[in-house]
This record gives sequence, structure tokens and C-alpha cells, in this order.
Amino acid sequence: MIEKELCALTKQLMLTCMGGRNLDKIQEITGFFTNNAVVIGSRSDEFYTSVEQIENALNNDKWKEGRNYICRPVKEWFQCIPLSEEVFLVCGNIRLEMIFGSGDAGEDAQDCRAGLSEADVRVSVVWKLEKEQIHALHIHFSLPEEDFLPCRAEDLTGTAADEYHGSADRKEAAYYKKLSERDLMTGLYNRGSFEKYVKLQLNEVGGGTFYMIDLDDFKAVNDTYGHVAGDRVITGMAGILREVFGESAVIGRLGGDEFAVFENGSNSRKESEEKARRVMQAYRLMSEKYGSEILLSCSIGLYREKGKDTFENLYSCADEALYFSKNSYKGTFHWYYRQCRT
Repeated sequence: MIEKELCALTKQLMLTCMGGRNLDKIQEITGFFTNNAVVIGSRSDEFYTSVEQIENALNNDKWKEGRNYICRPVKEWFQCIPLSEEVFLVCGNIRLEMIFGSGDAGEDAQDCRAGLSEADVRVSVVWKLEKEQIHALHIHFSLPEEDFLPCRAEDLTGTAADEYHGSADRKEAAYYKKLSERDLMTGLYNRGSFEKYVKLQLNEVGGGTFYMIDLDDFKAVNDTYGHVAGDRVITGMAGILREVFGESAVIGRLGGDEFAVFENGSNSRKESEEKARRVMQAYRLMSEKYGSEILLSCSIGLYREKGKDTFENLYSCADEALYFSKNSYKGTFHWYYRQCRT
């Protein structure tokens, strides 16, 4: 599959550029770049907008200074996202074990093990398929922790080694945990983590207000303007929900064009309705970006429970209210009135 091939190419690109010792191999990689490719590195002066600039930088002596090390991948994560039939975004994170050498490039790795460090490197690459060829349009490398604790190998022993690696493992575990909880496109909670955090709040506080939001006729946006425009609409709605409900609410993308929000506490009925109206109005205003061919609207279902309740009941009642909104008159919100069985 093309997605796997692009992920593998991205990993190869990262390892080659981070290695820094084999300039011939790095220059071979530039064959993937388009003439106007943009490359952004981790240093403030590493910004290039043409193949010529990239090659000049690779031939510059600054790439040789301080880069006498060997990179070994420890753990990695990559994902390929199709943006269109020809354009793909690959993003990923790789943890590198970096063995610093004291000799020249010809020395054996075991003989030049003068120091050891680990670094997390993140990358995003926009690839384009043209006439059965693969080209990179945009590359961005970043090192979240520039000061990644370089140290001598002999210092990594005993309690210090346990604390160092234990801390690194905890940071990595926290990073991947957060990554696994989020919807990749919007950054909101995914379906599983949304349910998890709503249940936690129900156990601590009790009831609250549950909103189900569905984008009306979203397929028409994809069919008329393409999936890239559709993705922008999805991320636009995510931004609207963050702005309206803030950090105290649990906000999730349940899948496709369906979102959900849970607010605990004692919001009044009037306050909840005002927030629903703000969401619908802000989403309608996004129509201006697409002319008059499509009028964007969303439907919302609400359910409010002051006492203890279950996630399943909140979800079911709000979903039924949403169903009524979509089948009565789209672009409206409705409360759930009938008593649901838990």
C-alpha cells in the first residue's frame, strides 16, 4: 500500500538527516524533493525553500560539526493521512538512541562510544504522487526537548541510570497515551476516551448536560468541494466547540461528522440553549468561505440530568433528541423530554 511506503520513506528521511555523517546518502534523499520544496529543521537557521538551498546547506561545514554520532531507532510511530488522491501527509514521532563518537566516520561504532543520549524527533512530510513518482513538497523536523540530557555512557549506571531511563519512559508513556486518546484530525477526544472522561466526571460530580452535534448534509461538502475542504469544515467545527465550551467541558469527535460535548455542574437550561445557538450560528458563518452553493448547518440534541446518571443513558437520550432535530427541521436543537430507561 502507498501509505506504508510513504511511512517507510519518511522514516528513512528522518534517520538519514539526523545521522548527519553520511552526506552522500543525504544528498541522495534530495532526489525526492520538488524544486520548490520547503524544509524546516529544528534549528532557527534551518529553513530552506529550494533544492539548491538544501544541497548548499548539506555541503556546508556546519552539518559536520557536532554531528559525529550514530542514530539508532528505539521506538517509533508513523501515520499516513490521504489529503487527496495524489497528496498525502505523513506525521510521526521517533525516539532515537544517539551514540556519540570520538573518532572519524570510518571507526566502528563500538570503538567510538564516547557518549550516549536519547532524543524524540517529530516530523511531518507532505508527499505528492506525480506520474508514478513520489515527491516531497514540505518537510518539518522538530525536537520537542532540545536539551535532551547528553551524558557520558559511564555515568548511566546504578540509581542514576534507573532514574534517567525511568523518567524518559514515563514521558514517552504519557506522550503515547495522550496520542492514543485524541482524534488525529481535530485533536479532540476520540470516541473511547470521550466516554472514559465523561464517566469519570459522572462518578465525581454526578449529572450534567450532554450535547450531540451532527453536521447536516456534510456529504454535499465533500462532493462539491472535495475531501480537503471537508476536513477543514470538520476542524472548523472542532474549533467552534473549543471556543464555546472551553477547557472545563469534555469534547469529542465520535466519528465522521458527529461530535459530542458533556458539561458537568449546574448549568441552567437557558445557558445550555445559548451555547447551542452559538455553535449553530458560528457554523453557519463558515458558509461564507464556500460561497452560496452550500449553506452549512448543524443539528443538536440535548439531555440534562441533575442527579446521578450513566453515560449510556445520557448518550441515548441526547442521541434521540438529535434524531428528532434532524428529522423535523435541520439546523435546530431540541431537548429530550421523555423519560429514558437506564
